[in-house]
Amino acid sequence: MEADWPPSAPPPASSPPVLQPRSPRQPAALSQSRPRRKALRRLGHALAYLAIVFLGLDFAAEAYFISLNWVNPPVTAYMLEGGGEHLHDYVSLQYVSPYMIVVTIAHEDPQLPTQFTGVDWDQWWSRVTAYLNHSKDPYRSAIPEQLTKNLLLWPSKDPIRKALDAVLAEQLVHAISKQRVLELYLNEAQLGPDIYGVCDATWYYFDEPPDDITLNQAYELMGVLPSPTHAHRLPGGGIDMNPATPDGRIELGLIRNAEFYVPRDLQLYGGLNLLTEMGITSTAHGEPNAPGDCRTMPPDIHDLIAAEQRSSTETS
Repeated sequence: MEADWPPSAPPPASSPPVLQPRSPRQPAALSQSRPRRKALRRLGHALAYLAIVFLGLDFAAEAYFISLNWVNPPVTAYMLEGGGEHLHDYVSLQYVSPYMIVVTIAHEDPQLPTQFTGVDWDQWWSRVTAYLNHSKDPYRSAIPEQLTKNLLLWPSKDPIRKALDAVLAEQLVHAISKQRVLELYLNEAQLGPDIYGVCDATWYYFDEPPDDITLNQAYELMGVLPSPTHAHRLPGGGIDMNPATPDGRIELGLIRNAEFYVPRDLQLYGGLNLLTEMGITSTAHGEPNAPGDCRTMPPDIHDLIAAEQRSSTETS
């Protein structure tokens, strides 16, 4: 068959199809992972910031504890939390009665002389378990824990503060000696509504410097520690834990408990031998007006006693 000649014209060219722009489509897994990655980055940044803050606070706490080798804190977090006045005069450990020293160790922390650690971790975990089970705390805090609380923390017994006690106490015992820990504790412990430390306390209650108090007076001061805001001076001297008691007699409570339990603790843990275990070879009276001897009544305590006597006279 012969082909047509001339060839027929080609069909008219059609217009090319118009392509509509389409939004780019991401794979489903990729689009879902982006918010997750952003959240992880933010969490990483937050953890990094927290680590920086923690390291900064850790360094600051360590530097503060090291400074306690030479510096006597004029005020503490515990004092500021309590508000009011802070009657607080410093006394060196060598001018504290040996009775006060051994009674404090035996009753508050008998492990201090021989096992100088910030925390007994076996006891600490037992206390955590008791807290989680809503049970009574089976142990009292060691002296390094109590001291860090007084210096830097707050008085409530919440678990966050208890955990910080443990962490800071471990730092404290690596920065200063056990004798210095005990000295600071005796100077910072609250022993009256606005009274901190044994220097002011012994003059306020007994009209005596801290190196002259008797064994029984040391027992009574241990009775004040659980509830210092309820302690007051009896007319003429002595401790009253309940100012509303008729005739100002000592309430049969914390003081009587201390007079019963503290001698038992003292006998159980070695009595005056605790001084040797602490490395304290002598407690000297020294010369009058020696720095840190607390041999004269602090002026603030003199004024407080005088004000209370005037108030008692006016109301009688």
